[in-house]
Amino acid sequence: MNGADLIQIISVLIEVVITAGGVFMAVKREKTFGWAIAATFALFVIFDLSRMGIIPFLAGIDTFLFLGANIAMLIAVWLMIREK
Repeated sequence: MNGADLIQIISVLIEVVITAGGVFMAVKREKTFGWAIAATFALFVIFDLSRMGIIPFLAGIDTFLFLGANIAMLIAVWLMIREK
């Protein structure tokens, strides 16, 4: 394992923590945007794991995961702006 692999693993672990934080915001703080944040980073985890070869997907699916994550974050930002 080289340094880049270690950084990638650390990044995935941080994404998992952020996903959990999003769920916490949604459930405990009753913030709807928490679900969108959780979805964004859950998709990033799946995206990264597929790029690392840990989760096998058909070629090109990872681009749709990335697009889905970006759409989920766009929704999260929109919900945060709408919140008073």
